[in-house]
Amino acid sequence: MSERTPATCVRCRVTGPRRGVSWPEGYVCRRCYQQATRRHGPCPRCGQPRLLPGLDEDSQPICRSCAGIEQDFTCARCGQEDEPHRRGACARCCLRDDFTALLDDNHGHVPRRLQTFLTAVCEQAHPRSALIWMRNPDVRRILSGLATGDLALSHETFDHDPARRTASHLRELLMRHDALPQQDRTLLLFTAWLEATLAGYSPPARALLQRFATWHHLRRLRRAAGEGTLKPTASNAARQSITTAGQLLTFLEADGIEFSSMSQAHLDAWLATGPSTRYSARTFVLWAGRAGHLPALTFPHRAARSTPVLSQNARLALVHRSLTDTAQPPAYRLAAVLLLLYAQPVTRISRLRLDDIVTTPGATALRLGNEPAVLPAPVADLLTEHLSSRPNQNTAANTDSPWLFPGYRPGQPLHHSYLMTQIRDAGVHLLGARNSALRQLVLDMPPAVAAEALGYSPQVAEAHARDAGATWVTYASYRNQQPRRRVE
Repeated sequence: MSERTPATCVRCRVTGPRRGVSWPEGYVCRRCYQQATRRHGPCPRCGQPRLLPGLDEDSQPICRSCAGIEQDFTCARCGQEDEPHRRGACARCCLRDDFTALLDDNHGHVPRRLQTFLTAVCEQAHPRSALIWMRNPDVRRILSGLATGDLALSHETFDHDPARRTASHLRELLMRHDALPQQDRTLLLFTAWLEATLAGYSPPARALLQRFATWHHLRRLRRAAGEGTLKPTASNAARQSITTAGQLLTFLEADGIEFSSMSQAHLDAWLATGPSTRYSARTFVLWAGRAGHLPALTFPHRAARSTPVLSQNARLALVHRSLTDTAQPPAYRLAAVLLLLYAQPVTRISRLRLDDIVTTPGATALRLGNEPAVLPAPVADLLTEHLSSRPNQNTAANTDSPWLFPGYRPGQPLHHSYLMTQIRDAGVHLLGARNSALRQLVLDMPPAVAAEALGYSPQVAEAHARDAGATWVTYASYRNQQPRRRVE
């Protein structure tokens, strides 16, 4: 087989084997060809909304007619101009053919419960992403089984599928498009994690941890999920509690000590010889005491050694950079500003919704607490920029997402840990920034007002006000303690 003649692309100037096309401007490599044949918009020369594969003298994209390109990009199926994907048909038409065939019930029909899901996938902004996703053999196996009835369209099917990651993603997609009953994703992930984690312990430890998880953590998580208030942070705290409880049981088993015989000395020794995360087992030990598995023991609270606080100059410099550094995506800059100006935890920022934005003729506000907080003009402009280009909406996972920061998972916001990483990588100390912002805010307004506006408890706001040296913190209580003057 003869090697292709090397050629240099007139657009990217890269020399490689000749696998592209020859247009009036010269040789265009395969990569630049794909970019050109996926770009749509109004042509600056003729004004028609078309595919814009060509370039004019100023390197502005123009339609094929104005560029003199003879190749016809019209899809033989739908009549739209796009890069040909297969036998003259565009990627969207090929996706609809392939996905309809995959969801065939063996009688030439797509089951009714899967039809909305089919439509959502086929109408997503990037059909080629769905075509690549369909190559996954586990995706094909599960969807084909659901369509033919070999697999029940129920949550139990996804609970026990061996391809956990693929099954989890598919379950969320099907819930997102009403093919499955809604269940809280955080609760689903927690129960799957619990089942896998408990399998690694001895039978006695597993039984005790199962009771602890069921009667303490799962009961609370299910209640919150039913109320629609369950957050990933609650699940993470429960995982940490169960994990450290398991470490305590493993420690006792290694020394041949029955859990019911654990003494205060054993507990103190375990706490003293390990990391501070062991204090997360406090809930387990107290629960075990109340349930009669242990005698009454003293488990101390872990006190924070220090409270990091950024200087005011450092915080304001980070605010200025977040507002002006256009090299960073607007989503991460906006999240950083909400942390630096409004002392919002990243876990709360990640779960803000579009309906938390309050727009009036004179101002834009964001509902952070009970009352909307009015945004200064630069922050409002950054919010507008972000809204015009919200990420992760090009597939069926998050089309028309209600979240201010849409995530990668179907129907979910951007995960707070990912958002934390992006802000931290931009040079922001998360806890120091939040403490600094909150202390400044309780200096600018009474703590009760700050708590109401920012979504904090009054106790937290007052504690920060005391640390910041606010003079009005004790004003009301001081007045109430003064002896009343007698009026003669």
